[in-house]
Amino acid sequence: MEDFKAALIVVDVTRAHFDYDFNYLPVPEDDCQRVLGGLVKVIPEFRSRGLPVIFVRTGHKINPLTGETMSLASPFWRYQMENKISIGGRVRRPVNTENSPAMEIMPQLGAEEQDIIVHKQRYSAFMGTPLEMYLRVMGINTLFFTGANTNNCVLCTAFEAYNRDYRVIAIEDCCASMNGKDYHELAIKQIKASLGWVVDSGSVADILDGRTKL
Repeated sequence: MEDFKAALIVVDVTRAHFDYDFNYLPVPEDDCQRVLGGLVKVIPEFRSRGLPVIFVRTGHKINPLTGETMSLASPFWRYQMENKISIGGRVRRPVNTENSPAMEIMPQLGAEEQDIIVHKQRYSAFMGTPLEMYLRVMGINTLFFTGANTNNCVLCTAFEAYNRDYRVIAIEDCCASMNGKDYHELAIKQIKASLGWVVDSGSVADILDGRTKL
């Protein structure tokens, strides 16, 4: 694997989904602990090898013409909010706005100055962001995916990475979904069937060091 150069993508591990005190659209509490516990171990594996850690977080801009979040340009998101459609037992609200507390990266992960932070407006971390430029400049060709929601933002970004010919690797125990475990499991099956490899956090070091070949 001479051309193997990896980055860790941490999707939306923010207060909106992982802080039960904030309590907006959280993943199940046991999954919160599992994902945070796994990431606390995985992140140092990348940093210690000089490989980038990229935090992706959602923060919707306010439309100055309407005062609404620009996410409401999506007919389905507007429908969900206006009709108070339950998402994992919660209702979507316009709180995940740019620079809001909902966007804060969970403190357990200890985001550092050298880490890259990408702000996204939609499910995909590639759409309307500089992510692809950063990856190309750094010569990255392999992306390890973690975070939430497995079936939405993680899966959508993994699809786009696959379509751009990146090597896609999902760390299963570092992903979760606010929609429930069945949605998480289905997304993992989709990644394994169509996009790339599915591994656990305990195997990351061996993959990065070339002891496990993909």
